[in-house]
Amino acid sequence: MQNEKNKVRGKVVLNHFTERVLMINLPLAVCLLLLVIVEELQPFTAVITFGTVVMVSILIIIPFMEQLQSVSDYSRSLIRSIDEGKDLPLYNGEALDGEYGDIIGAINRLHNVWAAHKEYSESAHISDSAILDILPDPLLLLGQKQEIVGANLAARNLFGSEVRTMPLDKIIVNEDALHLIKKVIDAEEYKDALEFETENKEAGTKVLLLKIERLPAFAQSGAIVALVFHDITEAKNLEKMQSDFVANASHELRTPISVISGFIETLKGPAKDDAAAREKFLDIMATQTQRMSRLVENLLSLSRIQMQNNEVDAQDVDLKELITGIVLTLDMKLKETDMKVKLQMSANSFVKGSASELSQVFSNLIDNALKYGERGSAITVYSEAVRKDDKNVIKTTVHNWGEVIPPEQIPRVCERFYRVDTEKTRNRVGSGLGLAIVTRIIERHKGKLTITSSAKDGTSFTVELPAAGKHGKAASS
Repeated sequence: MQNEKNKVRGKVVLNHFTERVLMINLPLAVCLLLLVIVEELQPFTAVITFGTVVMVSILIIIPFMEQLQSVSDYSRSLIRSIDEGKDLPLYNGEALDGEYGDIIGAINRLHNVWAAHKEYSESAHISDSAILDILPDPLLLLGQKQEIVGANLAARNLFGSEVRTMPLDKIIVNEDALHLIKKVIDAEEYKDALEFETENKEAGTKVLLLKIERLPAFAQSGAIVALVFHDITEAKNLEKMQSDFVANASHELRTPISVISGFIETLKGPAKDDAAAREKFLDIMATQTQRMSRLVENLLSLSRIQMQNNEVDAQDVDLKELITGIVLTLDMKLKETDMKVKLQMSANSFVKGSASELSQVFSNLIDNALKYGERGSAITVYSEAVRKDDKNVIKTTVHNWGEVIPPEQIPRVCERFYRVDTEKTRNRVGSGLGLAIVTRIIERHKGKLTITSSAKDGTSFTVELPAAGKHGKAASS
């Protein structure tokens, strides 16, 4: 196959050479023909003369033609490499003289400049891509037709690895956002911003702040607009949480304050001289004051725990000893409700943590079990050491028989000020902050709280905490 190509190429070169020699000697052939016509020269002499001149021309032209052919071949190889997207070849043929050598030298110098420029562009592009990939916020680059021509790592994680091949309206389904993007692409605006929600299979619903800005110059990839997505989901949730917190705290404080204020007005007026009414009202006022004090104390406790983002100053804590002490402090309440606490604590119940904070956790859980359990029933507290995710864990469960927590309310019972809404629990007094405090403390201890509730099995709050190193060998798995 290669031999045939070489033969064809040889024929083409020979034909071109013949044409050039004949074209050079065409004026001589015309002159000789005219001399023959006017009988100034014999035809035989004219033919001999023309042949001699052609032969001399061939001898003179051949070296120049070889060098010219080398330049031509090298030029074709450059064009072919450019068309095929390959690296440009260097000239590696025989050295050329004169102008041909100067031409090849200039081409080689241009080749070196082009190669250096290409290498610099590629390294700059790789560097730019690496910089974009380390940005924490998702970023998309758009071309003139709203096509995605670039996406950093955060964008690929948010929208999928195939984001560059996806239409923009499949990623951003918000019509207002698409309209603003078009305005910036059309140069009607140079920057804009918008908040919108997006759905992701893995991350769920996200609230994103989209910043749209036109690039000051065309990028190498053809990008003219940059889209930057700021995930403000947590900020929005925190904003709502703060708003709900203020509203709920105001409501919780308003009730005892209104009661106390009303009784003060009554005692100053109609019941001023009524000793029996005064005693009754003072008892109610004392109860409301305690409720308000408990609420303020819980608010301060929750605020203090939330501000403690540092690691817990962990020590070895014996949960069996800690919970036994808590039960003793509840003895009076247990007698009033005719309830009792059964402890089935493993001897191996040492965890790593803060004794004071863990005391808050189990005081809240046992107090809730006492408050919402059936009168005359038993509260069971049991623990076991288990192996979970290659770690030793102490599982401690507080179980009671009482009003069932509806399944749809279980995910919310640890929210601040949230109370289980059933007929039996509706009138129970509480700040609604106990389980929020419990959850936050368990999170600080790198633990986990699980809640189950049913009429058949009762209600259980299970706390999993990292076992203390020298005590925490799992008994089961």
